[in-house]
Amino acid sequence: MPANKINYSDKINELLSEMPDFVSDFIYNFGRVENYATKLEYCRDIKVYLEYIVNFLPAYCDKEIKDLTINDIANIEILDINRFLTTLSGNHKESTVKRKRASLSSMYGFFVATGKVSRNPIAATKTIKIPEKDVIYLTNDEQRVLLDTVRHGTKLHDSVAKVHYIYADRDSAMFILLLDTGLRVSEMLDTDIIDYNLEDCSVIVTRKGGDTQIVYFSDECRDYLEIYFSSQKAKFGLNNLKFPAFTTTSGNRLGVRAVEILVKKYVSVCLPEKARIISPHKLRSSFAMSFYAASDNNILLLKKKMNHKSIQTTNIYAKASDTAMKDSRSLLQGLR
Repeated sequence: MPANKINYSDKINELLSEMPDFVSDFIYNFGRVENYATKLEYCRDIKVYLEYIVNFLPAYCDKEIKDLTINDIANIEILDINRFLTTLSGNHKESTVKRKRASLSSMYGFFVATGKVSRNPIAATKTIKIPEKDVIYLTNDEQRVLLDTVRHGTKLHDSVAKVHYIYADRDSAMFILLLDTGLRVSEMLDTDIIDYNLEDCSVIVTRKGGDTQIVYFSDECRDYLEIYFSSQKAKFGLNNLKFPAFTTTSGNRLGVRAVEILVKKYVSVCLPEKARIISPHKLRSSFAMSFYAASDNNILLLKKKMNHKSIQTTNIYAKASDTAMKDSRSLLQGLR
């Protein structure tokens, strides 16, 4: 088992040891959740809910969390759950509250499906409405500026530019892959060289949620990957290609935090006005906006490319694209 999964597993087991056995039944048998990070979030969300029950509901104040039974949570009133969600709203962002509500709904839904409880009370609680946010992304021109800096070290400070050749092949392959596919950074970093088929420009990726998917990239991206992988094979004498696709100079798998730092480094010199708002995830948004326009607004294809579970998630890019089109029309009218 990979080290990160072992770490998550330890944290999950630690939290489960503090909660009733029925929570373990849910965490390890709920078929829709394979991602260990998601399991950990479920554990944390459920523990907060159980703490609220024993600390604030008179009928359960004489119990410890471990003493709660599945019948206890089955009998929690909808009004009490709404109070719990209201309490959360005072201390957390709406998106966090919505996620916690979804965690509880999944738990109750699992026990309804397995016949342990007769109803899912979360279904009748108030829904959490999240205000729509503006989509932050790089335009096609801005993407070209960024890639130029990544490839050639354009505008990098002298001390950084001198050693840029060490990282140029890796960073070029990595940035163009992100902008070419819309992969999540964690999905990209989990890949090994063996997962890439450069002949048909594809990579096998484990998506968020545990599904495996073949993702395709451009010929240009293939060329940069080929250069980088060739240098890696030579540098580390690789015979077994079960080797991290993107590594540090010592051969260790690159982490998400390292990519965040790289994005900040490059954007701050070539697009300084956007340095504060562009993160690795915004490269994913940049892909989505570019692909939506290039695909003649094919939102279903974009949904598949982005690996979204709900079309509502994908629809934010359609709305943002429509807004951008209206803004550009206004600009053109202003030039006449």
